[in-house]
Amino acid sequence: MKTYLVLSVLALLMTGCASIENGVFATGLAVERSLSGLEKKQIQLSDHHGHYLEGGDPSLPTVVLLHGFAANKDNWIRMVRHLDGYHVIIPDLPGHGDSSFNGDLYYGFDVQSRRLAEFVDALDLPTFHLVGNSMGGAVAALYAYRHPSQVKTLTLIDAVGFYGEEESELQKRLARNEPNPLIIRDEDGFDAFLDFVLADKPFLPWPAASVLGRQAKAREQANDHIFEHIYAEIDAARYAGGFGHIYAKLEMPALIVWGDKDPVLHVSSVNLFFDYLENAEVDVFPGVGHAPMVERPKQTAQLLGDFWLRQDSQRAVDDISQQE
Repeated sequence: MKTYLVLSVLALLMTGCASIENGVFATGLAVERSLSGLEKKQIQLSDHHGHYLEGGDPSLPTVVLLHGFAANKDNWIRMVRHLDGYHVIIPDLPGHGDSSFNGDLYYGFDVQSRRLAEFVDALDLPTFHLVGNSMGGAVAALYAYRHPSQVKTLTLIDAVGFYGEEESELQKRLARNEPNPLIIRDEDGFDAFLDFVLADKPFLPWPAASVLGRQAKAREQANDHIFEHIYAEIDAARYAGGFGHIYAKLEMPALIVWGDKDPVLHVSSVNLFFDYLENAEVDVFPGVGHAPMVERPKQTAQLLGDFWLRQDSQRAVDDISQQE
């Protein structure tokens, strides 16, 4: 009887602790978003309920930011804090973050790019700068392929596209049939996940790691489902030259950003993009892993802002020349 009472009390304390942590985390996240001028919004689309962040004056140039696999819209909030003069849209891609997941649906890159098109149409976004990290980079490229007139510039940050000349650490682990380090399978696994993905981890205040670990563990089955789909497409493309046939059709200005310590997509992938993208620039961050916008938010924001400003200025000059 005493043992039962002790266990019951411990269970209540643990539940209460998690509840307190969740509340503190939610408050802190709301503050982070507010400091970046972002507001959380919702939208109902044909096959999913979507969530996104929006900030800035809609009359300003629009930027759409796409996160990677097993990530969400909040990966961008600290970077956005250093962006001035833009209207920012950051969706949770279907199956990720607060957006709905359906185990009967397919979540490959192409389908996700079509869902992105529905989202863009619903928000009535005419033209915008498009940025994608990792999985979001492949989705962005496919969107740009189908809707080139809407995409003013394309930025690919450690993006899926090609296997590099050297194998990444993720490739090596999966080839050895080791557990996928991108999928968290226990509530204490968040720190190990960050240690793998990021070369320069940002400071995370209490209780972020605990809460994010619980959230990721709750999404384990969804992440397995989604990774199976995207990995199958990556593996198929591997024997067909990657996504070269897509990138070869992209004529808008492009910026390739990479971390030279990326364990997910090896930095040697960068060179292959230049075989297909004629109008591309590159910037490799030393000492950075798979998510420069998380590891170097200010530097990434400055790099993107400079790129967009140059391209918008050049476009204005070209428009004047055509009028003359």
